[in-house]
Amino acid sequence: MLLWRVPKQNNGFTLIEMLVTVILIGVIAAIAAPNFLGLLNRNRVNASLDEIEGAIKEAQKQAMRTSKSCTIDIDDSSDSIQTDNGISGATTTPNCLLSNRILNDRIRFNSNATTVTFSGKGNTNSSAILVVSMENGTNQQKCLVMNSGLGLMRTGDYSGDPTGTLTETNCTQ
Repeated sequence: MLLWRVPKQNNGFTLIEMLVTVILIGVIAAIAAPNFLGLLNRNRVNASLDEIEGAIKEAQKQAMRTSKSCTIDIDDSSDSIQTDNGISGATTTPNCLLSNRILNDRIRFNSNATTVTFSGKGNTNSSAILVVSMENGTNQQKCLVMNSGLGLMRTGDYSGDPTGTLTETNCTQ
């Protein structure tokens, strides 16, 4: 039998083919990793802002439901929003929140208000600006502005220094 008619057997991949494949996967991963980390940071900041907004709205609804004033404490040193348990009696509802909100360890937030009190009708005399950002100083910053009176809230991107004096004009939608 002649050698040119012998069928060739395929025994797998060569070392060159494997190296090219590994290098291509490495290049694609190096390009995609920063975009993926940015996406994770944006999601963390957005989730924290949603948690803060939810806690404030929950306190407002609890005040309207019970027709008693409701106070929550905003503690930016421990990155938490808690119900004011120290006040009890006929005019204030203790435990305005179902649970205290403690933000992610990598999230930093700053607020110009330490307490927010809602009347039994859901109104408030407090205005607040809260800014949520990543602890590592990335430029991902979100803000929540609550106006006194009806307690209307809006969220947006914050363009100023989150550790300095907070202003409503730096919070744009």
